[in-house]
Amino acid sequence: MLTSRFFGLLAAVSGLAALGAACCHWVLAISYALPFTIATGLVFAFLCVVLFFLGRRSAGAENRMLFSNVFLGLTMVKMLLCGMLVVGYVLLGEPDNKLFIVPFFWLYLVYTGFEVYFLMKLSAVVAR
Repeated sequence: MLTSRFFGLLAAVSGLAALGAACCHWVLAISYALPFTIATGLVFAFLCVVLFFLGRRSAGAENRMLFSNVFLGLTMVKMLLCGMLVVGYVLLGEPDNKLFIVPFFWLYLVYTGFEVYFLMKLSAVVAR
């Protein structure tokens, strides 16, 4: 996958994620969580970029397990970071209700789906 194609798809996915998050904020009474939603979206987009470049670099490596190790390692880091974000927001932000998790899960699902897509495209290099 070319870098320009990746960034074009990332922009489209980010637009879809922002549209869904905006709908969540419009329908639910969670205006207090807008900074959390924006920060979460930026973190997920950044992690997609990091995973793309590390995955592309490891896809053509001599060690055929490197690609899998990079993917699994970054997935664990992402899950740990997600837990820290949510727990930190609950403890420090003291939200009015727990509905702030709805746009968080929306963003998580959208960006994780995109990661699966571009990693499958990158893994075609490993399979050859």
